[in-house]
Amino acid sequence: MRKVLILDGGATHAVAMAECLKQSGYSVSTMCSSKSEYGYHTKFADEHILGPDSHEKEYASWMINFLKKHRYDVLIPTSDTAAEFMSHYKRELLELSGVLIPDKTIFDDGYDKNKLMKICRENGFPHPLTIDLFGIKDFDNNNELVDFSYPALLKPNLTSGGRGMTLINSFEDLKVVYPAIHEQYGECHLQQFIKEGGRQVKVQIMTDSFGNVAYSSVIWKQRYYPVKGGSSCCNITIDDPEIVKTCGEVLKRIEWIGFADFDLIEDPDKKQLLIMEINPRIPACVRSAFKSGMDYATMIADMTVGQPLRRYVYEPGKRLRHLGFEMLWFLKSPDRFRAKPSWFSFWGKDLYYQDWICGDFSSFFWGTWGNFKKQLDPEFRKAKAGVKV
Repeated sequence: MRKVLILDGGATHAVAMAECLKQSGYSVSTMCSSKSEYGYHTKFADEHILGPDSHEKEYASWMINFLKKHRYDVLIPTSDTAAEFMSHYKRELLELSGVLIPDKTIFDDGYDKNKLMKICRENGFPHPLTIDLFGIKDFDNNNELVDFSYPALLKPNLTSGGRGMTLINSFEDLKVVYPAIHEQYGECHLQQFIKEGGRQVKVQIMTDSFGNVAYSSVIWKQRYYPVKGGSSCCNITIDDPEIVKTCGEVLKRIEWIGFADFDLIEDPDKKQLLIMEINPRIPACVRSAFKSGMDYATMIADMTVGQPLRRYVYEPGKRLRHLGFEMLWFLKSPDRFRAKPSWFSFWGKDLYYQDWICGDFSSFFWGTWGNFKKQLDPEFRKAKAGVKV
Protein backbone atom coordinates (compact mmCIF):
# COMPACT_ATOMS: atom_id res chain seq x y z
CA MET A 1 0.00 0.00 0.00
CA ARG A 2 1.40 3.38 -1.02
CA LYS A 3 1.94 5.91 1.76
CA VAL A 4 0.87 9.57 1.77
CA LEU A 5 2.21 12.15 4.22
CA ILE A 6 0.01 15.23 4.71
CA LEU A 7 2.13 18.23 5.71
CA ASP A 8 0.70 20.62 8.31
CA GLY A 9 -1.79 17.82 8.70
CA GLY A 10 -3.60 19.12 11.77
CA ALA A 11 -6.07 21.25 9.82
CA THR A 12 -9.72 20.42 9.11
CA HIS A 13 -9.10 19.84 5.41
CA ALA A 14 -6.33 17.38 6.26
CA VAL A 15 -9.03 15.22 7.87
CA ALA A 16 -11.22 15.47 4.75
CA MET A 17 -8.20 14.62 2.59
CA ALA A 18 -7.31 11.66 4.79
CA GLU A 19 -10.87 10.34 4.51
CA CYS A 20 -10.73 10.45 0.70
CA LEU A 21 -7.23 8.98 0.46
CA LYS A 22 -8.13 6.15 2.82
CA GLN A 23 -11.18 5.30 0.71
CA SER A 24 -8.95 5.31 -2.39
CA GLY A 25 -6.60 2.70 -0.95
CA TYR A 26 -3.72 4.82 0.36
CA SER A 27 -2.06 4.61 3.76
CA VAL A 28 -2.25 8.08 5.35
CA SER A 29 0.01 9.86 7.83
CA THR A 30 -0.59 13.35 9.21
CA MET A 31 2.28 15.62 10.29
CA CYS A 32 0.96 17.87 13.09
CA SER A 33 2.54 20.56 15.25
CA SER A 34 0.28 19.95 18.27
CA LYS A 35 -1.83 17.22 19.81
CA SER A 36 -4.71 19.70 19.97
CA GLU A 37 -5.37 19.51 16.24
CA TYR A 38 -8.01 17.82 14.11
CA GLY A 39 -5.54 15.76 12.11
CA TYR A 40 -3.69 14.38 15.10
CA HIS A 41 -6.79 12.52 16.30
CA THR A 42 -8.59 11.61 13.09
CA LYS A 43 -9.50 7.98 12.61
CA PHE A 44 -8.75 8.28 8.89
CA ALA A 45 -4.98 8.51 9.45
CA ASP A 46 -2.91 5.37 10.00
CA GLU A 47 -0.13 7.36 11.63
CA HIS A 48 -0.06 10.65 13.56
CA ILE A 49 3.30 12.42 13.78
CA LEU A 50 4.39 15.45 15.82
CA GLY A 51 6.79 17.86 14.15
CA PRO A 52 7.44 21.59 13.70
CA ASP A 53 4.98 23.95 12.09
CA SER A 54 5.94 24.91 8.53
CA HIS A 55 6.30 28.56 9.60
CA GLU A 56 9.21 27.70 11.91
CA LYS A 57 12.78 28.41 10.77
CA GLU A 58 14.02 24.86 11.30
CA TYR A 59 11.15 23.29 9.35
CA ALA A 60 13.01 22.63 6.09
CA SER A 61 16.05 20.97 7.66
CA TRP A 62 13.88 19.00 10.11
CA MET A 63 11.60 17.70 7.35
CA ILE A 64 14.45 16.68 5.05
CA ASN A 65 16.16 14.78 7.89
CA PHE A 66 12.83 13.14 8.77
CA LEU A 67 12.23 12.04 5.19
CA LYS A 68 15.71 10.51 5.00
CA LYS A 69 14.63 8.13 7.76
CA HIS A 70 10.98 7.56 6.77
CA ARG A 71 9.84 6.71 3.25
CA TYR A 72 6.64 8.12 1.78
CA ASP A 73 5.40 7.81 -1.79
CA VAL A 74 3.49 11.10 -1.77
CA LEU A 75 3.75 14.45 0.02
CA ILE A 76 0.67 16.74 0.03
CA PRO A 77 0.71 20.21 1.63
CA THR A 78 -2.28 21.82 3.36
CA SER A 79 -0.69 25.27 3.85
CA ASP A 80 1.00 27.85 1.65
CA THR A 81 4.24 27.61 3.62
CA ALA A 82 4.37 23.81 3.30
CA ALA A 83 3.71 24.12 -0.45
CA GLU A 84 6.43 26.76 -0.71
CA PHE A 85 8.84 24.44 1.11
CA MET A 86 8.04 21.63 -1.32
CA SER A 87 8.63 23.86 -4.34
CA HIS A 88 11.82 25.51 -3.13
CA TYR A 89 13.32 22.17 -1.98
CA LYS A 90 11.83 20.11 -4.80
CA ARG A 91 15.18 18.75 -6.06
CA GLU A 92 16.16 17.41 -2.62
CA LEU A 93 12.67 16.08 -1.91
CA LEU A 94 12.42 14.14 -5.18
CA GLU A 95 15.29 11.98 -3.97
CA LEU A 96 13.32 11.13 -0.83
CA SER A 97 9.63 11.06 -1.79
CA GLY A 98 7.04 11.71 -4.48
CA VAL A 99 6.36 15.42 -5.08
CA LEU A 100 3.77 17.10 -7.34
CA ILE A 101 4.45 20.84 -7.17
CA PRO A 102 5.62 23.39 -9.75
CA ASP A 103 9.31 24.32 -9.89
CA LYS A 104 10.26 27.43 -7.90
CA THR A 105 10.11 29.91 -10.82
CA ILE A 106 6.65 28.77 -11.93
CA PHE A 107 5.47 28.47 -8.32
CA ASP A 108 6.52 32.05 -7.55
CA ASP A 109 4.80 33.37 -10.69
CA GLY A 110 1.50 32.04 -9.34
CA TYR A 111 1.94 32.41 -5.59
CA ASP A 112 3.47 35.91 -5.58
CA LYS A 113 0.36 38.10 -5.75
CA ASN A 114 2.17 40.95 -7.48
CA LYS A 115 3.71 38.70 -10.16
CA LEU A 116 0.31 37.11 -10.75
CA MET A 117 -1.30 40.53 -11.22
CA LYS A 118 1.39 41.43 -13.76
CA ILE A 119 0.66 38.23 -15.71
CA CYS A 120 -3.07 39.01 -15.62
CA ARG A 121 -2.44 42.57 -16.79
CA GLU A 122 -0.17 41.51 -19.68
CA ASN A 123 -2.60 38.79 -20.87
CA GLY A 124 -5.94 40.49 -20.35
CA PHE A 125 -7.18 38.27 -17.51
CA PRO A 126 -9.73 39.99 -15.22
CA HIS A 127 -8.04 41.44 -12.13
CA PRO A 128 -8.09 44.56 -9.93
CA LEU A 129 -5.98 47.57 -10.94
CA THR A 130 -2.59 47.04 -9.28
CA ILE A 131 0.64 49.05 -8.81
CA ASP A 132 3.93 47.35 -7.93
CA LEU A 133 5.57 49.36 -5.12
CA PHE A 134 8.98 47.72 -5.50
CA GLY A 135 11.68 50.26 -6.33
CA ILE A 136 9.51 53.34 -5.76
CA LYS A 137 11.61 55.51 -3.46
CA ASP A 138 9.75 58.82 -3.69
CA PHE A 139 6.00 58.38 -3.43
CA ASP A 140 5.37 62.12 -3.76
CA ASN A 141 6.79 62.24 -7.28
CA ASN A 142 4.96 59.14 -8.52
CA ASN A 143 1.85 60.27 -10.37
CA GLU A 144 0.35 56.77 -10.44
CA LEU A 145 0.26 56.69 -6.63
CA VAL A 146 -0.84 60.29 -6.23
CA ASP A 147 -3.69 59.89 -8.73
CA PHE A 148 -4.71 56.34 -7.72
CA SER A 149 -8.40 55.91 -6.95
CA TYR A 150 -8.57 55.56 -3.17
CA PRO A 151 -9.61 53.75 -1.01
CA ALA A 152 -7.20 50.96 -1.97
CA LEU A 153 -5.65 47.85 -0.46
CA LEU A 154 -2.00 47.65 0.50
CA LYS A 155 -1.08 43.97 0.12
CA PRO A 156 2.18 42.12 0.83
CA ASN A 157 3.28 40.07 -2.17
CA LEU A 158 3.77 36.89 -0.14
CA THR A 159 1.28 36.24 2.65
CA SER A 160 -1.74 34.05 3.27
CA GLY A 161 -5.01 34.48 5.14
CA GLY A 162 -5.15 38.26 4.62
CA ARG A 163 -2.12 38.90 6.82
CA GLY A 164 -0.78 42.41 6.41
CA MET A 165 -3.56 43.55 4.06
CA THR A 166 -4.46 47.12 5.00
CA LEU A 167 -7.17 49.48 3.78
CA ILE A 168 -5.64 52.74 2.54
CA ASN A 169 -8.06 55.66 2.44
CA SER A 170 -5.83 58.29 0.82
CA PHE A 171 -2.39 58.96 -0.63
CA GLU A 172 -1.32 60.54 2.67
CA ASP A 173 -2.53 57.42 4.47
CA LEU A 174 -0.35 55.28 2.18
CA LYS A 175 2.79 57.22 3.07
CA VAL A 176 2.10 56.76 6.79
CA VAL A 177 1.15 53.07 6.74
CA TYR A 178 3.49 51.62 4.10
CA PRO A 179 6.84 51.66 6.01
CA ALA A 180 5.59 49.45 8.87
CA ILE A 181 3.84 46.94 6.57
CA HIS A 182 6.91 46.75 4.32
CA GLU A 183 9.22 46.20 7.29
CA GLN A 184 7.09 43.38 8.67
CA TYR A 185 6.01 41.60 5.47
CA GLY A 186 8.46 42.62 2.73
CA GLU A 187 7.61 43.86 -0.77
CA CYS A 188 4.05 45.06 -1.34
CA HIS A 189 1.68 46.27 -4.03
CA LEU A 190 -1.23 48.69 -4.04
CA GLN A 191 -4.49 47.32 -5.36
CA GLN A 192 -7.92 48.62 -6.29
CA PHE A 193 -10.38 48.13 -3.42
CA ILE A 194 -13.42 46.12 -4.49
CA LYS A 195 -16.39 47.38 -2.50
CA GLU A 196 -18.80 45.05 -0.74
CA GLY A 197 -21.81 43.57 -2.48
CA GLY A 198 -20.20 41.09 -4.86
CA ARG A 199 -19.58 37.37 -4.45
CA GLN A 200 -16.37 35.83 -3.12
CA VAL A 201 -15.59 32.73 -5.14
CA LYS A 202 -12.92 30.02 -5.13
CA VAL A 203 -11.99 27.93 -8.18
CA GLN A 204 -10.17 24.60 -7.83
CA ILE A 205 -8.39 23.14 -10.83
CA MET A 206 -6.50 19.90 -11.35
CA THR A 207 -4.55 19.88 -14.59
CA ASP A 208 -3.33 16.90 -16.55
CA SER A 209 0.38 16.37 -17.21
CA PHE A 210 0.16 18.78 -20.17
CA GLY A 211 -1.31 21.63 -18.14
CA ASN A 212 -4.86 21.30 -19.48
CA VAL A 213 -7.82 21.44 -17.09
CA ALA A 214 -8.70 17.86 -16.19
CA TYR A 215 -11.16 18.51 -13.34
CA SER A 216 -12.52 21.62 -11.67
CA SER A 217 -14.99 22.96 -9.13
CA VAL A 218 -16.26 26.36 -8.02
CA ILE A 219 -17.05 27.31 -4.42
CA TRP A 220 -19.15 30.37 -3.52
CA LYS A 221 -18.29 31.67 -0.04
CA GLN A 222 -21.69 32.74 1.31
CA ARG A 223 -20.37 33.63 4.78
CA TYR A 224 -16.86 34.09 6.11
CA TYR A 225 -15.09 34.85 9.37
CA PRO A 226 -13.80 37.42 10.25
CA VAL A 227 -16.99 39.09 8.97
CA LYS A 228 -15.10 41.83 7.11
CA GLY A 229 -13.15 39.28 5.06
CA GLY A 230 -11.74 35.93 6.07
CA SER A 231 -12.04 32.18 5.79
CA SER A 232 -15.22 30.50 4.59
CA CYS A 233 -17.64 29.43 7.30
CA CYS A 234 -20.53 28.66 4.92
CA ASN A 235 -20.14 27.88 1.23
CA ILE A 236 -21.78 26.02 -1.64
CA THR A 237 -20.42 24.48 -4.83
CA ILE A 238 -21.72 26.04 -8.04
CA ASP A 239 -21.27 25.63 -11.78
CA ASP A 240 -19.41 28.42 -13.65
CA PRO A 241 -17.59 27.05 -16.70
CA GLU A 242 -16.61 30.54 -17.91
CA ILE A 243 -14.54 31.43 -14.85
CA VAL A 244 -13.03 27.93 -14.81
CA LYS A 245 -11.95 28.48 -18.42
CA THR A 246 -10.31 31.81 -17.49
CA CYS A 247 -8.46 30.34 -14.49
CA GLY A 248 -7.35 27.39 -16.59
CA GLU A 249 -5.88 29.80 -19.15
CA VAL A 250 -3.93 31.53 -16.37
CA LEU A 251 -2.40 28.22 -15.28
CA LYS A 252 -1.59 27.36 -18.89
CA ARG A 253 0.10 30.72 -19.33
CA ILE A 254 2.42 30.24 -16.35
CA GLU A 255 2.92 26.51 -17.16
CA TRP A 256 1.48 25.31 -13.84
CA ILE A 257 1.02 21.52 -13.58
CA GLY A 258 -1.04 19.88 -10.84
CA PHE A 259 -3.47 21.44 -8.39
CA ALA A 260 -4.23 25.14 -7.84
CA ASP A 261 -6.92 27.08 -5.98
CA PHE A 262 -7.95 30.59 -7.09
CA ASP A 263 -9.51 33.33 -4.97
CA LEU A 264 -11.77 35.75 -6.88
CA ILE A 265 -13.94 38.70 -5.84
CA GLU A 266 -16.85 40.03 -7.88
CA ASP A 267 -16.99 43.71 -8.76
CA PRO A 268 -20.62 44.48 -7.77
CA ASP A 269 -20.89 47.29 -10.33
CA LYS A 270 -19.55 45.39 -13.35
CA LYS A 271 -20.76 41.95 -12.17
CA GLN A 272 -17.34 40.60 -13.11
CA LEU A 273 -15.23 38.12 -11.13
CA LEU A 274 -11.67 39.37 -10.65
CA ILE A 275 -8.68 37.13 -9.95
CA MET A 276 -7.06 38.00 -6.62
CA GLU A 277 -4.57 35.20 -5.91
CA ILE A 278 -3.56 31.57 -6.39
CA ASN A 279 -3.30 29.26 -3.40
CA PRO A 280 -0.80 26.48 -4.21
CA ARG A 281 -2.57 23.85 -2.10
CA ILE A 282 -5.96 22.36 -1.33
CA PRO A 283 -8.11 25.01 0.43
CA ALA A 284 -9.55 24.63 3.92
CA CYS A 285 -13.17 24.60 2.66
CA VAL A 286 -12.52 21.89 0.04
CA ARG A 287 -14.84 19.29 1.56
CA SER A 288 -17.81 20.76 -0.34
CA ALA A 289 -15.88 20.06 -3.57
CA PHE A 290 -15.05 16.55 -2.33
CA LYS A 291 -18.76 15.93 -1.66
CA SER A 292 -19.50 17.26 -5.15
CA GLY A 293 -17.39 14.44 -6.59
CA MET A 294 -14.01 16.16 -7.00
CA ASP A 295 -11.52 14.15 -4.92
CA TYR A 296 -8.45 16.34 -5.40
CA ALA A 297 -6.48 14.54 -2.68
CA THR A 298 -6.63 11.26 -4.60
CA MET A 299 -5.98 13.07 -7.89
CA ILE A 300 -2.75 14.55 -6.47
CA ALA A 301 -1.66 11.22 -5.03
CA ASP A 302 -2.41 9.29 -8.23
CA MET A 303 -0.56 11.77 -10.44
CA THR A 304 2.39 11.84 -8.04
CA VAL A 305 2.89 8.07 -8.28
CA GLY A 306 2.40 8.07 -12.06
CA GLN A 307 -1.12 6.66 -12.15
CA PRO A 308 -3.75 8.03 -14.58
CA LEU A 309 -6.45 10.19 -13.07
CA ARG A 310 -9.60 8.30 -12.17
CA ARG A 311 -13.01 9.25 -13.53
CA TYR A 312 -14.97 11.83 -11.54
CA VAL A 313 -18.33 13.52 -12.09
CA TYR A 314 -18.99 17.02 -10.73
CA GLU A 315 -22.32 17.49 -8.94
CA PRO A 316 -22.59 21.07 -7.57
CA GLY A 317 -25.04 22.18 -4.92
CA LYS A 318 -23.25 20.76 -1.85
CA ARG A 319 -23.11 23.17 1.11
CA LEU A 320 -20.35 23.19 3.75
CA ARG A 321 -20.38 24.91 7.15
CA HIS A 322 -17.58 25.33 9.68
CA LEU A 323 -19.42 24.96 12.97
CA GLY A 324 -16.80 26.81 15.06
CA PHE A 325 -16.45 29.75 12.67
CA GLU A 326 -20.23 29.92 12.23
CA MET A 327 -20.59 30.41 16.00
CA LEU A 328 -18.07 33.27 15.91
CA TRP A 329 -19.79 34.74 12.83
CA PHE A 330 -23.13 34.69 14.65
CA LEU A 331 -21.65 36.62 17.59
CA LYS A 332 -20.09 39.29 15.35
CA SER A 333 -22.41 39.74 12.37
CA PRO A 334 -25.34 42.21 12.38
CA ASP A 335 -27.01 39.96 9.78
CA ARG A 336 -27.27 36.97 12.11
CA PHE A 337 -31.09 36.80 11.97
CA ARG A 338 -31.57 37.64 8.29
CA ALA A 339 -28.73 35.70 6.69
CA LYS A 340 -29.35 33.62 3.57
CA PRO A 341 -28.96 30.69 3.79
CA SER A 342 -30.40 30.74 7.29
CA TRP A 343 -27.84 30.41 10.07
CA PHE A 344 -30.35 28.23 11.95
CA SER A 345 -30.50 25.51 9.28
CA PHE A 346 -28.24 22.77 10.63
CA TRP A 347 -29.58 19.73 8.75
CA GLY A 348 -30.17 18.89 5.13
CA LYS A 349 -29.54 16.34 2.42
CA ASP A 350 -26.67 18.24 0.82
CA LEU A 351 -25.29 19.91 3.97
CA TYR A 352 -21.90 18.92 5.41
CA TYR A 353 -19.48 20.25 8.01
CA GLN A 354 -15.85 21.25 7.64
CA ASP A 355 -14.82 20.57 11.23
CA TRP A 356 -17.13 17.62 11.90
CA ILE A 357 -17.20 14.27 10.09
CA CYS A 358 -19.67 11.73 11.38
CA GLY A 359 -17.93 9.03 13.40
CA ASP A 360 -14.75 11.07 13.95
CA PHE A 361 -15.69 12.75 17.22
CA SER A 362 -12.19 12.69 18.73
CA SER A 363 -10.90 14.78 15.84
CA PHE A 364 -13.75 17.30 16.24
CA PHE A 365 -13.31 17.56 20.01
CA TRP A 366 -9.56 18.08 20.10
CA GLY A 367 -9.48 20.30 17.04
CA THR A 368 -12.21 22.52 18.47
CA TRP A 369 -10.35 22.69 21.78
CA GLY A 370 -7.19 23.68 19.94
CA ASN A 371 -9.04 26.41 18.05
CA PHE A 372 -10.51 27.72 21.30
CA LYS A 373 -7.03 28.02 22.79
CA LYS A 374 -5.83 29.86 19.69
CA GLN A 375 -8.66 32.37 20.02
CA LEU A 376 -7.34 33.22 23.49
CA ASP A 377 -3.97 34.20 21.96
CA PRO A 378 -4.00 37.93 21.06
CA GLU A 379 -1.26 37.44 18.44
CA PHE A 380 -3.31 34.76 16.68
CA ARG A 381 -6.44 36.95 16.74
CA LYS A 382 -4.43 39.84 15.33
CA ALA A 383 -3.09 37.67 12.48
CA LYS A 384 -6.59 36.42 11.64
CA ALA A 385 -8.35 39.77 11.96
CA GLY A 386 -8.72 40.20 8.21
CA VAL A 387 -8.13 43.49 6.40
CA LYS A 388 -6.79 46.22 8.68
CA VAL A 389 -8.89 49.38 8.53
